[in-house]
Amino acid sequence: MEPDECYYISNEALIRDKIDFDFTIDPPPDLAIEIDITSSSLNRFTIYESLKVREIWRFNGQDVFIYCLKDGGYQEESYSQVLPILSKSVILTFLKKRGKIGENALIREFRQWLNNNK
Repeated sequence: MEPDECYYISNEALIRDKIDFDFTIDPPPDLAIEIDITSSSLNRFTIYESLKVREIWRFNGQDVFIYCLKDGGYQEESYSQVLPILSKSVILTFLKKRGKIGENALIREFRQWLNNNK
């Protein structure tokens, strides 16, 4: 199984420059991102849970869902736990701008938003 994207945030230094991962000794990614335009990733959540991936973001083309691993299962939340500055509404606001403004402009706008919300 491969997510559309996954990121190490709290353990980034531990896996920096690694090419091969062994999840029996390496930590799991902190964040997995699934784009569910053509098929759902909900059936993969048990795999993410067994790997102990802390958070999953799922985008279905219209809405964003943030799922955080708590008490042995994923619970939908309105804010990210691994990137607490980001809420579902902020993520969705920037996703909706894709295609309306250029990617570089979108990145600049997002960076400006981050600087204003530190």
